[in-house]
Amino acid sequence: MGALLRAELRKTFSTKLWWGLLVPVAVLSLVVNLFGGLFTAAIPVEDGRLPLLLGSLAYALGMTSVFAALHGVVAAAGEFRHRTITSTYLTASGRGPVLLVKMAASAFVGALYALVTVLVGVLAGLVGQVGPGFPAVGPLLAVTLIGTAVAVLWSVLGAALGTVVSNQVGAIVAALVYMMLGELLISTLLNRSESLSVRRLTGYLPVNAGDVALYDVPARELVGTADSATFVEFFAGVTAPPPWWGALLVLAAWTAAVAATGWVVGARRDVT
Repeated sequence: MGALLRAELRKTFSTKLWWGLLVPVAVLSLVVNLFGGLFTAAIPVEDGRLPLLLGSLAYALGMTSVFAALHGVVAAAGEFRHRTITSTYLTASGRGPVLLVKMAASAFVGALYALVTVLVGVLAGLVGQVGPGFPAVGPLLAVTLIGTAVAVLWSVLGAALGTVVSNQVGAIVAALVYMMLGELLISTLLNRSESLSVRRLTGYLPVNAGDVALYDVPARELVGTADSATFVEFFAGVTAPPPWWGALLVLAAWTAAVAATGWVVGARRDVT
C-alpha cells in the first residue's frame, strides 16, 4: 500500500492539474481576504483583532473546497478517460487499494489548497487592513483546521465521485452543477416548507454542512455565541444548523457514502 501511495503521489504531482487549480485558489483567497481586511479597517476594533477576516477566510475556504473536489474528480475520472486505469489496476493488489490511494492523494492536495488559502488570505487581510492587528490565534487556528478538514473531505468525495462517474466531463459537470447551483435550489425549496423539520434538512446537505462548519467559529467571534446560529443560518442558507463538529460529521457521512458507492462500482466495472 505504501508503494502504491507513493506512486499515486508522484503521478499527482507530475501533472499540471494540481498547480493549475492551485492558482485560482490563491487568487480567490487574495481578492476575498483583501476585501475582508479593508472592511475590517473600516470598523474600529478595540483589541486589535480582525474578526471579519475570519469570515472572509471561511468564505474563501468554502470556494477552495470546490477546487479540491474538482481535483479529486479529474484525478480519478482522468484514468478512465485516458484508459490508464487498466494498467493501474494490474499493478495493484486489487481495485479497492487503488481507490484508497487515490482518495488519500486527493486528500493531501485538498489540505495543501486549504493551507495556501489561509496563508494567502491572512497576508492579504493584513495588507488590506493597512495597520496593526492580527486575528486571535485560537479562532484562526480553528478556522484553519476546520477549513482543512472540509477541503480534505471534498477532495476525497471528488475522487470517489470520479470513480463512480467514470466519464470525466460528466463527472465534472455533475460536481460543479450540484455544488454551485443544485444544492442552492434544493435548499431554497426546503426552506419554503412550513415544517421546521423539513427546513432543518438544509443543514444536512453536503455543501451546506461544509459551510456551516466553516462559519461557526467566525460567527462566534463576530456576534457572540448567543447570536451565532442566526449568523450561520444567513450565510450558509440553512435553518437551525448543527454545531461545527456535527456539520463535519455530516459531510464525512456523505463522503463515506460516495466512497462506498465508488468501491462497489469500481469493483464491478468492466475496464477492458
